[in-house]
Amino acid sequence: MIRILHLYPELMNLYGDYGNLSIIVNRIKKMGLKVKVERKEYQDPIFFADYDFVYMGSGTEKNEMCALKDLIKYELYIKEYVKAGKVMLLTGNAMELMGNSIDDEKALGLIDFKTTITEKRYTGDVICYNEVLGETVGFINKSSLIEGGEKNKLFDYRFKDNNLVDNNFEGYRLKNLFGTHIIGPVLVKNPLFADEILKLLVKDQYVLDRDPYEEAAYETTLRELKKR
Repeated sequence: MIRILHLYPELMNLYGDYGNLSIIVNRIKKMGLKVKVERKEYQDPIFFADYDFVYMGSGTEKNEMCALKDLIKYELYIKEYVKAGKVMLLTGNAMELMGNSIDDEKALGLIDFKTTITEKRYTGDVICYNEVLGETVGFINKSSLIEGGEKNKLFDYRFKDNNLVDNNFEGYRLKNLFGTHIIGPVLVKNPLFADEILKLLVKDQYVLDRDPYEEAAYETTLRELKKR
C-alpha cells in the first residue's frame, strides 16, 4: 500500500495542481498496486511518518502564510521525513516553505534560501533542464523573489520569459524532496518528472505506462516554446 498525504487541499488549491496527485494515483493503480490518499487541512493532526509521499500545491500569498503557521510546528518531523529519503513534492509557492524565511517569518529551514513577497507578479513560460528529468516545461506565476540555495538547485533554465528576474536556476531538491514554482500541473505536463516520482515511490515494482496524449502534449509544448 502506497500512502499519500495531500496537504491543505482546500487552502492551497490554485491552478489545478491537484492534477499532480491524480496522475500519480492513476499510474500506481495501473501498475496493480494499492494506493490511499489522505487529506489534511489547517489544524488537522499530521503524522508524517505514516506516509510514503507528501504533496502540497499552490495557494494565495495569504493562504501560503496560513499553511506555514500551521506547518512550522511539524518542522522536526518534516526534517526527519526528508532525511529518511521519503518523497515530497511542493509546487507553486508551497515551494517557498522549504527555505529559511518568507519575509520576516521563519520557514521550515530545509534548504538555505529566503523568499521575499512582492507587490509585483512575475509570470512566464519556461523550459528547464535536469540530467534526470530532462527538459521540463511549464508556467510560473508568483509574487515573490528567491535568493540563495544554488547548491540544491533542481533545474537550470534553458528558456524563460523576461519577466522572471530572480535566480538563474529554478526549484530545489534535497534527497527526495522536490520543490518547484512550475505549475501546469508540472507532473501532467512532464512525463519524465512523473516517472521519477513513481520510481522513488514503488521502486522495483515500477512499470512504464505513460499516456500517449500526455506525451504528445509535452512534445507540442516543448516544440512551441523552443520557437520563441
